[in-house]
Parts: sequence; C-alpha cells; structure tokens
Amino acid sequence: DCLQQLLNNTTAFLETECPKVLVSKAIGYAVIAGSALVKLPQILKIHRAGSVAGISHASVLFEFVATLVNVSYFLPLGYPFSTWGENAFLLAQNSALYILHAHMSGGLRASFLLEASAACASGYVLYRRLVPDFVLPAAACGALGLRRCTVSCEELAGTLPMLLGLVGRLPQIAQNLRQRHTGELAFITYLLNVAGAGARLFTTLQELDDPIALAAVVLSLGLNLVIVAQILLLGGTPKKAANKAA
Repeated sequence: DCLQQLLNNTTAFLETECPKVLVSKAIGYAVIAGSALVKLPQILKIHRAGSVAGISHASVLFEFVATLVNVSYFLPLGYPFSTWGENAFLLAQNSALYILHAHMSGGLRASFLLEASAACASGYVLYRRLVPDFVLPAAACGALGLRRCTVSCEELAGTLPMLLGLVGRLPQIAQNLRQRHTGELAFITYLLNVAGAGARLFTTLQELDDPIALAAVVLSLGLNLVIVAQILLLGGTPKKAANKAA
C-alpha cells in the first residue's frame, strides 16, 4: 500500500505513516544485515590470539541460550522478519562462539555436550509452547508489580532472554572489574551490538505493540553500553597476561 501511494501520489504519501514505516523497515533489514557479521570480529580475535583469556564462559553460554530462546519466541508469532531476524544470525554466530570457547578452554567435553543438548531441548520445548501455564506466588506478583499471576509459555519464552541476557552479561562485567582488563573482548563487536540495539529500539517502537520485546531491547542496549565503556576504560589483555596465555 505504501509503495503504491509513493508511486501514485507523493504528497499523500508524505502525509501518512508510510515514511516512518518504510524507514523502520529499512532500519530493520539493516540491523539484520549487520547482525550477520557482528560476532565475526570476536571470533577472529579469539582465533588470532589462540586464547579466550578474559572471556567469561558463563556469558558465552547464556548469550547462546538467550538467542536460541529468542528465536523460539519469535518464530511462532508471525511477526515480520525485519523486526526480529537478527536473532537467527546471532544464534548461528553465538553457536560458533560457544563451540570455539569450549574448544579453547579444555576441549569439547561431556559437560559441553550436556549443556548444548539441554539448551537445544529447551529451545524446542519453548518453540512448541509445551510448557503449561503456571501461577506465580502472590508475593512474587506484588513484588514484580504484575497485573496477573498466570504466566503462559509464550510469556516465558519472551521473558527468558531478558533474564539470560542479564545473567549472561553480569559475569562478564564482574570479571572485567575483577581482572581490571577486558581480555580478548572485541570492541567492534560490542560497538555494533550497541548500534544494532539502538536501531532495533526504533523499529520495535514503530512496528510492534509488544512490551516484552521492547524491554528485551532496552536491557540489551544498556548492558552492551556498560561493556563498551569497560573496554574503553580498562583496555584489553595486559602484555603479561597475553604472553602467559601464548
């Protein structure tokens, strides 16, 4: 419809919501295109260094699971691919990063296979919406300010990535503070994460009426900003640590 209006009557086109919609679509697909390579600098940096020094295993694991659950949440909803498609590319890259981290920190042991199998099984269960509705305790509802205490599988699938993102980023943020450097974290990857989250915030506000998706984007933006600030302030692996790792 917007394209027809643009071709038939430019003035009428500019007076509608179409310009915002088209800009939102363009930004959405730009985010998806950028997400196809966003983790590549991190993967290459680890490969060149031959080390995962300073990179938290918990953060890598939880980020992998979070993107897996995100895809499981969005796929059945039928939302336009432009509003969530980056999660599919991030899942592929986070999977590669997870495998690479496991390989360089002791090999692909039974614990890795157990973690990966449990994550994939959880993703399938949430994608199929197999978890029955459950009721939170009244005290928890009151503390969280929820209007109702019944939680559906869809709401669980939408909320889990936020919790996993928080749980996943906090160990890395804490490890950076504890070791006083950011190890092999790639600045360009986290800078692109910030740019992508900022763009996704605009498209979510423009195209979706989904408070869960909006909250997830805001949380992602905030946590990535913290890590970018840490990389700038603390710097990468000190020479002594790098030589020791080599």
